[in-house]
Amino acid sequence: MYKESNELGGTLDSLLAQNVEKELFVTVDEATPRFIEESKRYQDKVKFIFNKERTGKANALNEAVKYSTGKALLFLDSDIMISEDSNFLKKIIMKLERFDVVDIKKQVIKGKSFLSKMAYYEYFTFNVSSWIANHFMHNCPALNGAAFAIKREIFEKIGGFHKVVAEDIDIATRAFLANSSFTYTVDVEVKNVVHSNWKKWFNQRQRWAIGQALWLKAWFGELAKKFAKKPHVFLPGLFFLYPSVIAFLLSIIIPSLWLYNSMLVFSLFLSVRFHIILPVFLVSLAMADVLKIMAISLTSFGITATVFYGFSRKLGFRELKLHELFAYYFFYSTVWLIIIVIGHIQVLLLGKKAGPDWKT
Repeated sequence: MYKESNELGGTLDSLLAQNVEKELFVTVDEATPRFIEESKRYQDKVKFIFNKERTGKANALNEAVKYSTGKALLFLDSDIMISEDSNFLKKIIMKLERFDVVDIKKQVIKGKSFLSKMAYYEYFTFNVSSWIANHFMHNCPALNGAAFAIKREIFEKIGGFHKVVAEDIDIATRAFLANSSFTYTVDVEVKNVVHSNWKKWFNQRQRWAIGQALWLKAWFGELAKKFAKKPHVFLPGLFFLYPSVIAFLLSIIIPSLWLYNSMLVFSLFLSVRFHIILPVFLVSLAMADVLKIMAISLTSFGITATVFYGFSRKLGFRELKLHELFAYYFFYSTVWLIIIVIGHIQVLLLGKKAGPDWKT
C-alpha cells in the first residue's frame, strides 16, 4: 500500500480470523504517522515492512515474498474487503492444490457516485473474461492483481514481479507462456473500493492504458501466436472488455448502400407527391448513415445487454441495471477506449515508459 488505507484494518481482521496456518505481511511505501500508530495493534500478528521512500509495487511485493516461507502466496491490494466467508483462505488453498494461479472474483462496492456504478460493470467484464479463459483453456494471459494467488514454486520459476507499470498483467502473461494452469473462482470473492473522484480516476486509467500498451509491446509476438491458435477464446474476452468496439467496427464494415437505395426511393416518392426532390434527396443521403449507426448501435447494445445479463446470473453479479449498462456501453467504455488508444500512441509513437503518479 501507499501511505495509508481505510480498508486495511477490516481486511487484516478477516484474515486473522481464518482458521488456517498463515503469515501476514503488509508492505507500505511512505507510511503516514497515523497509519504507523494504527498498525501497532497488529504488531504481534502481522509483519509490517515500512519503506521510507516510494519503492514501487513490484519491488515492495517481491521484498515481502523474501520474508515469507509459505508454499502458497496470496496477494491482496490495500483497497479491497474480504467477504464474510470463514473458509476464504481454505478455498484458495484447495484451488492451489489443483492449479498454479488463482484469479479471485472481484466485485466493486456500488456507491452513489457515477464512477463507482460504472466501475461495477468494468470489473464485471474482467471477471467474465477470466471465466471464459478458465472454462476453455484453464490458462489466461492476464488478471486483475487486486486479489490473486499463485504457487510459490511458479512465482519463483517465472522471476516474481517485474518492474513494469502493469505488474499484475505481466506476471500473468509470463505464467501463461510457461503453461501454468489457471483457474477463476466464482465461490471466493473480494469487494473492491474504487475512486469516486474524476481526477484520480483519470490518472489511474492513464496509468492502466500506458501499462497495457507497454505490456502489449513487450509480449505482442508471443501472444499473437497463442491468439492465432485459439481465436474463439480470445475474441469473446476482448468483446467483454471493450463492448462498444463492436458497434464501431460494424458501422465501418456494414455497407450503407441498401440504406441509400431505400432513402432514394423514399425521396423519389416524396418528390412525385410534393415536388421537393433535391432537398429530400440530400437529407436522405445524410440520414442513411445516421440511421445505420443508430440501428447497429441499438442492436449491438441489445445483444450485449442480453449476454451480460446471462453472465451476471452465472457469476453472481446481481446489481446489473439496464440504464446503468446503457451509460457504460455508450459513454464510459467509449471514454475508456479513447484513453487506451491515446496510451498506445504515447508508448508506441512517443516512447513513454511510465504512467502518472507511479513508480516501477
